[in-house]
Amino acid sequence: MLVHKITSWSQWKEMIPRLGDELPFGSAEDGHISDLLFRGHRCCSWELESTLERKGIELPSCDSYAREIKAVKLAFESYLGSSWSSAFSPSELPAPPEDYEFMVYLRHHGYPTPLLDWTRSPYIASFFAFQYPSEEESVSIHSFREYAGEAKTGWTGDSNIVGCGPTIRTHRRHYAQQAEYTYCRKKLEGSWYYSSHEKALEETGVRQDILKKYVLPADMRREVLADLDSMSINAYTLFGSEEGLAEMLANREYGYEA
Repeated sequence: MLVHKITSWSQWKEMIPRLGDELPFGSAEDGHISDLLFRGHRCCSWELESTLERKGIELPSCDSYAREIKAVKLAFESYLGSSWSSAFSPSELPAPPEDYEFMVYLRHHGYPTPLLDWTRSPYIASFFAFQYPSEEESVSIHSFREYAGEAKTGWTGDSNIVGCGPTIRTHRRHYAQQAEYTYCRKKLEGSWYYSSHEKALEETGVRQDILKKYVLPADMRREVLADLDSMSINAYTLFGSEEGLAEMLANREYGYEA
């Protein structure tokens, strides 16, 4: 993983228009080049972990998690008073997991899932990196490109990252945040299991799953959030909730404290 140290907000803003320009090894023009995705971390040391991993839950088989989700869906359908259909079903192909739309909905409501959420906007990723004060001297923003003009390769049993694409019917925050999601899986004894993105990135080659990390000083939080707010990127526009509105107004009233 390439790591770039950024010294100022103005330097990062100048870099943003050029982040997608470079492709490795002169990638073939007729090959598939996936969108560049971004993810912001409040602490530079944080790894790429799903909410399942962050809660210390052992990563389950895809089948067992699908059964769990179906039970959870019944509770939400009872609460919402409507049924939740799915366009996705079990597949051996690199495809979104079963009940993917509902998993995204749960992800936006705090339920642990194996999904890792990204945004197509480096500015939105910057907001999430700086939204709350960091416990470290630096925050980080990751960029990720799944395909860079060549087909994916790997060994049987390796962990592999699967991008799910942006177009689904789910919570409105998905669209406000320009979100996309990836999950990681590996096959063990004939069954698919969810796996770690970090593990997959250790195993992958250099022509796929291209990850870069940009390290920014945490002490420029006030400048960053004020500038993003002027672009209408704030807690209210990204979450669309009363809590987000309160956070936005409090920041405007009292400032973006470090």
